[in-house]
Parts: sequence; C-alpha cells; structure tokens
Amino acid sequence: MKNIEGVYQVEMLGPYGWERFSTAFIREGEFRSASADHFTAGTYDVEDGGFQMEGNLTQYVDHRPLFGRKNLKELPIKFSGRIHDSVIDGEARVPDGSRNSLRFRLNRMPFLN
Repeated sequence: MKNIEGVYQVEMLGPYGWERFSTAFIREGEFRSASADHFTAGTYDVEDGGFQMEGNLTQYVDHRPLFGRKNLKELPIKFSGRIHDSVIDGEARVPDGSRNSLRFRLNRMPFLN
C-alpha cells in the first residue's frame, strides 16, 4: 500500500473549473480539512488504490450552498476517490440518499511533506 499521509491542497470542481477549497491533513487514519469558511473532520481508509473518507463538514459562513444545503452544521459526508500518484480524485456525497454530489481532488503538496 502506498503511503498517502501528508498535506494536500483540496480543489472543488465548480462552474468555472477547479477552485481552491481548503487544505487537508491526512495522517494515521485521520482526515482534517479546513479553510476560513469551513472545517471537516473524519477518518479514512485506503484499499486497492481507492480512498474512502467519512466525516462531518461544518461551514462557518452563509455565502455558499454545498450539497444543495445552506446550513452545514455537522453535515455528514462521504468521499470516495482513486489515488493517482500524488492526486486523489473523487466525489463527495451526503449519505442521506441525496443525489447531490461534488467533485473534489486532493493534490499532495510535496514541499510540505
């Protein structure tokens, strides 16, 4: 299994292309991601080139709906992706049956690792 622990730049696919979203810290089964607007805490697992993360997302500002919602106090999310060299590319969903999803990619920041 490839060691994926480190610091990542998180990007979200928006209407104008890939946008910076946050900085993620992946280490020893724990996933933490934060920006000035939100915080995500969860756990992850790596298996056969796949990456699975489950956590809670809290947004501190009112300006951006995510997953079709404005109020994101402790919103549970699941991210599934594939690992390609120093990039984890995938999709995040809310596990309540909602069809809303967001494309994310995590780019490893080698100068910080």
